[in-house]
Amino acid sequence: MEVTIRRAEESDREVFVNYTAELSRYNRANHNNQCKYDNYEFIINSIRERAYITFDNRSEDIGIFIAELAGKPIGYALGRIFVEDGTADNGTGRMGLFDELFIAAEARGLGAGQKLLDETITWLRKKEIKRIKLQAYSWNKAAKSLYEKNGFREYAVSYECFI
Repeated sequence: MEVTIRRAEESDREVFVNYTAELSRYNRANHNNQCKYDNYEFIINSIRERAYITFDNRSEDIGIFIAELAGKPIGYALGRIFVEDGTADNGTGRMGLFDELFIAAEARGLGAGQKLLDETITWLRKKEIKRIKLQAYSWNKAAKSLYEKNGFREYAVSYECFI
């Protein structure tokens, strides 16, 4: 069976929202325990609410892509086009953001992440975007490997400290 990628349709609303929550759960499970001091139920509800807003306000500058295996959704990618602030000293103007990527556990290793990334990049190219940004957690070796294999390079590093 081959993984296929398609643009999200109205009937994918719940799939998208549920997968955004699953992405958060995956990330949360891999975060340092010091990061888990807050009310996670509140966070999940906020993520779901934001996902509904994102889905319901899809536009030409928001690309939501669904990965399927045998007609069943197995993951998604979210891409955005934004205008970088005029004060950015590292380049301004229209840019792409590869905002989210999630593959269900049972479908990992089948190439769905690569296909979702390819489809998002193709969409951004058609929109004449020349630069794509993304963020990955430092612990997420699989994601970092995928991005680096596709030409993304570390550009900025984020630090934090618990006090």
